[in-house]
Amino acid sequence: MNHNVTWPFGAKFAFSIFDDTDNATVANCKPVYDYLIEKGLLTTKSVWVYPPRGGYSGGSLSDPDYLKWVESIDSAGVEVGLHNVGDGEFSREEILSGLGEFENKLGHPPKVHCNHVSNPDNLYWWDRRFVWPISFLYRIAYFLKRRKSMPFGGDAESSDCFWGDAAREKIKYVRNLTFTEVNTLSRDPEMPWHDPWKPYVNYWFSSSDGHNATVFNDLLSLENLDKLEAEGGACIVYTHFASGFVDEHGNLDPIFKTRIDDLASRDGWFVPCGELLDYLLEQKGTGKVSYWYRLSRNIVWIVERLKKAIKYRM
Repeated sequence: MNHNVTWPFGAKFAFSIFDDTDNATVANCKPVYDYLIEKGLLTTKSVWVYPPRGGYSGGSLSDPDYLKWVESIDSAGVEVGLHNVGDGEFSREEILSGLGEFENKLGHPPKVHCNHVSNPDNLYWWDRRFVWPISFLYRIAYFLKRRKSMPFGGDAESSDCFWGDAAREKIKYVRNLTFTEVNTLSRDPEMPWHDPWKPYVNYWFSSSDGHNATVFNDLLSLENLDKLEAEGGACIVYTHFASGFVDEHGNLDPIFKTRIDDLASRDGWFVPCGELLDYLLEQKGTGKVSYWYRLSRNIVWIVERLKKAIKYRM
């Protein structure tokens, strides 16, 4: 597939954001969404159903004030996705109950999901995130670093936290690789696609790295937005709006506001991830890719991760 797609309404490019809910609260994220909605940028915010149990903080749908705010942005057109049912360890029963609670409270199941760091219930994570021989090398590196076996994951039917069957039934798209290139389609022109060796995920998609406010602002530089527009591409930014976008007084980062002002002034198609991915899938038709395609994406990801580590010391 050529990544130069004809976008709806004559738009020159497509743009969306997937916001990882780590450490997110109403206080540190509401100003961001207020500004995005004001500028006509509809995006995707992930949530947890349960309060955090692991090493992270943040709100969840179990918090009435947080739920009320999430319902308000959902009503405004922001897509609400899933970032596992919570931070930490959850049993199959809790996960299935959490998916039901998500649907009951928001009126719809999550269309889009992203795995949370090292949650035991992550789908096709750790070495299973990659194809052979990258997966084999990952297993060796993991053992040498941690001296223990990797978790089974939520895709393993023998695991106490197995929920792959429910994910396949409820969730349409799962994020995998994140690249440093602003035009996500130039790095993964076949997305969204299905991997027959990972049957519990319907379709995978990639994203562009906007990890925190600094990386996000660099990604959406004037030069990069000019490039995205000239290529007629699509950008799905993966970010954490709780990471430096709002100061302790509730003020938005001024560079972020400048980037959003520039973006919103351009002739783009600004929609949530699910809607953008639905459109791409409709244009492509099959969602099938070869082993060689998946391997090539893994290799590009490794190269870009190394470049990012050198640039940001992350």
